[in-house]
Amino acid sequence: MYRRYIKRMADVLLCVLGLAVCAVPMAVIAAVIRLDSKGPALFRQERLGKDERPFVIYKFRTMCDRAYEMGGIASRSDDPRITRAGAFLRRSSLDELPQMFNILKGDMSIIGPRPILPWEFDGYRDNPRYRRRHDIAPGLFCTVDVSLRAAATRQKQFEMDAEYADSVSFSLDARTFFGVLGTVLSGRNVYREEADDRNRR
Repeated sequence: MYRRYIKRMADVLLCVLGLAVCAVPMAVIAAVIRLDSKGPALFRQERLGKDERPFVIYKFRTMCDRAYEMGGIASRSDDPRITRAGAFLRRSSLDELPQMFNILKGDMSIIGPRPILPWEFDGYRDNPRYRRRHDIAPGLFCTVDVSLRAAATRQKQFEMDAEYADSVSFSLDARTFFGVLGTVLSGRNVYREEADDRNRR
């Protein structure tokens, strides 16, 4: 019952409330992005969704315009393509707020495996265990975010995603949501090199 009906209803209700609360802050963020660097406030990119169907994800732009075409994903905090406003948005995860529109559209859920770029799954399509992550809608937050975030290896991420898909429940979603809030507020593991540096100390 929760997986089929209640989860979706909760997603819609919480996102409607979230957008009502965040409308003004989101407008301010959009204005700051436009003032800080050239380009649109929103970043759009194709990601893999439920049943491996692609969809367009929305985020606040955190890098210079067309940065992905210049060098792919930013994996380090000192990437020169990251704008001043973008550095703060990434650290606070505020760049993810526009994904509430993806949730309302039905592309995503509040809790679920993080949507990845299509090519990031190319080497794993023959793994039935990892494909379980696409049996459910991708999420704004995932169980990996509770402690690991960018520090997780791809295999660890996919295994945790598969475990989540096997055991979706209200209690797991609630624990994940509040657990992620603590991680986000701490600003930990936004970039992989930060976790690597801590491990070398």
